[in-house]
Amino acid sequence: MFEKVKEILEEYTENNIVPESTLAADLELDSFSIVSIITEFEDGFDIRISDREISQLVTVKDIVDYLTKRVEEV
Repeated sequence: MFEKVKEILEEYTENNIVPESTLAADLELDSFSIVSIITEFEDGFDIRISDREISQLVTVKDIVDYLTKRVEEV
């Protein structure tokens, strides 16, 4: 799952992506980029992510854990 997430994030940042990377500080992603990334995750994994859930996705690991759980539920 990490590799899939990393592949999407690489389209938006040139910074090194590791599980501990924070979206805003480490990867320097702005809110518009984060919304675009979330849309790609929703389309790619056929899920919907609420605004409240988005605010809890701070690190790359948070995203990986969230997507892993959601994909297993389907």
